[in-house]
Amino acid sequence: MPDQSEPAQRRTKKESRAFWWVLVVVSLVMIGVSGFSLAKRIDQYNKTNDNPLFAFIQATSPSFTFAGRPVTVVEETRDDKAVVVVTYGDQELVLDVAVPPVQPLPDLYDRQKDWLTISLFADRSGMSMKEFEAKLMSDEIKPRLGIITRTPFGIEPAKAPRFEGIEHEKNASTADVHREQWRFDCYEFLRDGTITHEVKRYPESGKSLARRQNYAKLKDEPIPGRRDDELAEYTWQYGAALKVMPRAPAITHERQALRVSGWTLPATATGFLLLLVSFFFAIAPKRSVAP
Repeated sequence: MPDQSEPAQRRTKKESRAFWWVLVVVSLVMIGVSGFSLAKRIDQYNKTNDNPLFAFIQATSPSFTFAGRPVTVVEETRDDKAVVVVTYGDQELVLDVAVPPVQPLPDLYDRQKDWLTISLFADRSGMSMKEFEAKLMSDEIKPRLGIITRTPFGIEPAKAPRFEGIEHEKNASTADVHREQWRFDCYEFLRDGTITHEVKRYPESGKSLARRQNYAKLKDEPIPGRRDDELAEYTWQYGAALKVMPRAPAITHERQALRVSGWTLPATATGFLLLLVSFFFAIAPKRSVAP
């Protein structure tokens, strides 16, 4: 008698393959709808949150002119200490060398790049680099001048050491590890000839902030936020400080556009996962059955 099961098996395989192709179409529709909604929400967030985008031009000369006043940068030794002296018109800024150079490089900025940066900067949000450079050259945009210095172990630790009585040695290796103790001195040279000064600290990681907030919830205490003296994203201090960090801080989650994504982000991710699985099952080669 002829084997009646073979046509049924073929029909089952065809129906199974058709099922996977239907899932491919469904996943594409899901990606299209949720992806469009996600892009729309992110675009709306970026339009309503007018965060500046600073562009920086690092100084390469030890003497230049800013706002009609001469600026000079020289290395000196005062009171048996290595210092960098910056003069702006009749103002003088004496900066202790926080990270001594390892190699005697010929350029001043290369020698001091681990802790000192001097930059012209301006907000270029809404402009391409070519448009920004053109407006800068035509003096349509007035650049600002700032100095950032990084001092390891310049900030007292915010919490007691885990093992009381044991102190870490303060050297180059531990300095890179204990980023929460970095001190950032931010100086801006104003066009009226004065110099402003702010002290900032390394931004706390999102995990550390979440731990503090969860601990406060357990204790029924006020929920803490970020410290006021932290380097904050979208500020010129944050952007300039990146130049003197051996390792950039993690991006904070509080000010990211994806926080307004809602259902669209998991739906888009699910669509892509479904598309990947269904497509490969749909094009999978036929399996040969041993006689």
